[in-house]
Amino acid sequence: MRKYPMSRGSLFMPAMLYVLSTVACWNSGPSFTEKPTVSANPNPQVPLAAVLRFKTDRPVTTAIRITDGTHDFELKFDNSWNPPEGLPVVGMRPDRRHELRVIIRDDSGAETVADSILEFETPPLPGNREEFPPLEVTVSKPEEMEPGVTLFNPRRRKIDAPGFNQEFGMLLAVDAQGEVLWYYRVDSRISDFEKLRSGNLLVVTQDFRLIELDWLGNTVNQWYAKNRPDGPTTGIPVEAQTFHHEVDELPNGNIIVLGTELREIDNYYTSEYDERAPRKTQRVMGDIIHEFEPETGKVVWEWRAFDHMDPYRIGYETFSRYWIRRGFPDTVDWSHANNLLYDEQDDSIIVNFRYQAAVMKIDRKTKEIEWILSEPSGWGDLSDRVLKGEGEINWPYHQHSPQPTPNGTLLIYDNGNYQARPFTPPKPIIETYSRAVEYEIDEEQMKVREIWASEKMGPERVVSIAMGDVDWLPKTGNVLVAYGALLDPEFLRQMRWQSQSRQQFSQWTRLREYKRTNPAEVVWEMVLKDEAPMGWTLFGAERLPGVGP
Repeated sequence: MRKYPMSRGSLFMPAMLYVLSTVACWNSGPSFTEKPTVSANPNPQVPLAAVLRFKTDRPVTTAIRITDGTHDFELKFDNSWNPPEGLPVVGMRPDRRHELRVIIRDDSGAETVADSILEFETPPLPGNREEFPPLEVTVSKPEEMEPGVTLFNPRRRKIDAPGFNQEFGMLLAVDAQGEVLWYYRVDSRISDFEKLRSGNLLVVTQDFRLIELDWLGNTVNQWYAKNRPDGPTTGIPVEAQTFHHEVDELPNGNIIVLGTELREIDNYYTSEYDERAPRKTQRVMGDIIHEFEPETGKVVWEWRAFDHMDPYRIGYETFSRYWIRRGFPDTVDWSHANNLLYDEQDDSIIVNFRYQAAVMKIDRKTKEIEWILSEPSGWGDLSDRVLKGEGEINWPYHQHSPQPTPNGTLLIYDNGNYQARPFTPPKPIIETYSRAVEYEIDEEQMKVREIWASEKMGPERVVSIAMGDVDWLPKTGNVLVAYGALLDPEFLRQMRWQSQSRQQFSQWTRLREYKRTNPAEVVWEMVLKDEAPMGWTLFGAERLPGVGP
């Protein structure tokens, strides 16, 4: 047999073929070493969720394409997630069969699609109207709305049933048509909630806890006010008497939250209607802002209202039973902060004092009050910090949720309650109304001007006696308004401002998205209303890009 000499190049061919084969195999995409499976969320606090698990031969990013036959969406997870531990499948509508297609990619971008399509059927919503609020979308113009989902915290209310009301906490996410995409249940009423930079959620509960939870409802971290009336519980104690209303995450990772302190004050008022009523020593509750380190609970900064404001400047509802109902006997409610927001631009904190009918800006470094947005009477030594009104201006009363906008303005949910402060008689409720309002503030000239409002006084006005929220929506410039606790119109003519009388009437609420036109245009409205004695209210709402981390 004739033998042909081998060329130099041919000596390397087997090795090159092996290398090319190996590279081709690697570039063919990552492999599933255990096929994807999907199962119901084991945590009953988030019943619409599922958990996806699988294993691969290398680190991957994951996309889950989901359809229920009508709606299609995709969930994405980077390679910091560990699929064998479970990926949260959230955003599915109730009582439907869903199909899930899993796609994985490695660092080179090579992609592998799972062989099989998974199926998952979500449970129906609770049928008991005491366990789930009635939702009705009355206006929806998706093409004019801010994209995303609306996350809010419905609160149930039954007349003369404090335990029933307070032992129910919920977060609920809906789309533009009002279809439920996700919900979470907890055993204590929720006030504020925040989406953290980690993607988790942080909530404030009525029993003075802060709960960090993931989107499967699992508690990731918990903190509690060390000196709360209920005593110790699971989690990290923080040297505080209460946590209430509002929480925020700082850029340094610390948490700021509203707290309180009790001081006994001599010669204190006993009435907000009669200035000449006999005075006595009173247990008075004032607000504190706490900043603490989440890892240890160590408080590293505080601001105390008693140290900066006059406790004898009272407001309507100072003598309500707010703190008595929360475990502090014989205690009057002086400042009643209900919102705070950190502004990174100038290291300041915007804080809202409902009973003072005042929004304040506080310098975090010096702790000085920089300005006060308020009806100008009764401020004494702080009078030079009060912004002067320009043009036609309606001062906010018993307001909530001040929020700076990218335009340098300030949005407020103005409950409009009382329209006066002691000892000027309050306006009859028939002459008041609630609204979202936008103010332009000139900090150099210490002036304020009203430039937009969601509604005016008229036959369609509503009255929100508590709670409420307003948010700037960045893509459209629209405004999302949560109306808190609304009174039924049929009862308005019978009402007086005394807190004991208004407790006897049913309440309802609504969410609206407005275009900032004049007059304002409603592009979305969802109503929560039930038959007496049941009622539904809410504390706040956010528009998020989607459900999940």
